[in-house]
Amino acid sequence: MRPSEYPLLAVFAAVVEERKYTKVAKRLGITQPSVSQSVAKLRGIYNDPLFIREKLGVRPTEFALEIYPDIADAISRLDALSATRTQFDPKSSKRVFRISTISLFEHTLIPELFRIVEEEAPHITLLVENHSTKKTKDMLRGGSIDIAIEGVVEPPPFIKAQTFYDDELVVVCGKSHPLFSKGTISKEEFLNNQHVTLSSLSDNASFFESFSLNCLEVLRKRKVKRQVASYWGLLSSVKDGDSLAIFSRKMAVANIDLFNLKILENDFIRQKVAASIYWSKSRNVDPSIVWLINKVKEASICSL
Repeated sequence: MRPSEYPLLAVFAAVVEERKYTKVAKRLGITQPSVSQSVAKLRGIYNDPLFIREKLGVRPTEFALEIYPDIADAISRLDALSATRTQFDPKSSKRVFRISTISLFEHTLIPELFRIVEEEAPHITLLVENHSTKKTKDMLRGGSIDIAIEGVVEPPPFIKAQTFYDDELVVVCGKSHPLFSKGTISKEEFLNNQHVTLSSLSDNASFFESFSLNCLEVLRKRKVKRQVASYWGLLSSVKDGDSLAIFSRKMAVANIDLFNLKILENDFIRQKVAASIYWSKSRNVDPSIVWLINKVKEASICSL
């Protein structure tokens, strides 16, 4: 491959990741025919079809998947080298950052992040979205979001992560619940009362529903009468009713008056939870991303 053909590799990596020429064209700011022409040139260079057309896009060949990691790593290194030479002044920057977060942080961390950024960087725009955790890692690699804030998982090699929040789960009910006047609950009482849980179809469910084996035996026996789509729906649902819910202790304490809650101490649920900030490894030294990550951590100290 001649040096003049190196830009074709960026197209190759994008096609492997997006699997659709239209998405690649939009991502790279080029036309779809340019994507097709680049792939055609690469097929000649590598003497391999590289991509097989399917009904909804293209599928990489085995050879394409074999060479992709090295090409993606080289592109990441070049991006990182470029980022180190990029100047970023938050006071004058007009950057638009896209953040994906689970709904748990939309009423706590995110408002505080808005406040901090507004004071330090009044011209910067923050767009907060909620995407499935199954999609965010590829979105980070593709650049459609800048950081993701969600439960702790083992990230793929091209993603960096840093844990910023840890807590434990507790049982909560409405303060006016006719039972539990002592603020405690036994396993038998837990199983004999009705519960509200996160829907298994919710993109948010994994943070509270990835229980340890010790908890699962008890939780599977719950009388689930209602399901909601968001964390804050849990608290709203128990506020004026007789249902129980499981929530993070720190946030339950912080919202105990707003949702008229009672925290029930127990000796049968011992579950830790944590959340991390995720970003693309290729942007690990990008000063704007480093700044944004630090602002998230700063906001977490004030709000969580």
